[in-house]
Amino acid sequence: MTRHWSEDPYWANGLDRYHCARASGAKQIVINLDPIEEMLFDGDRPAYRALDAMASVRELEGYDRFRGAPRVVLALLQKQSEQSAGVEE
Repeated sequence: MTRHWSEDPYWANGLDRYHCARASGAKQIVINLDPIEEMLFDGDRPAYRALDAMASVRELEGYDRFRGAPRVVLALLQKQSEQSAGVEE
């Protein structure tokens, strides 16, 4: 069975940090493409993790329930912003 995206600390922590940033007044996310471009294509990295997370949204939530897809996108943007700035988990 597919694991729900919110059970993966990668997404849960990214979403928590997004909410913290917004609560402290952040209005934009900046992503430097140079440091993350190669990493995105790596097998167990953000692009493929996002694919698995979205599959769990489709399989476990559908289109009407928890609306996990936007949350996954926000977490991904936050994570990419941090990784492009050299912040590692």
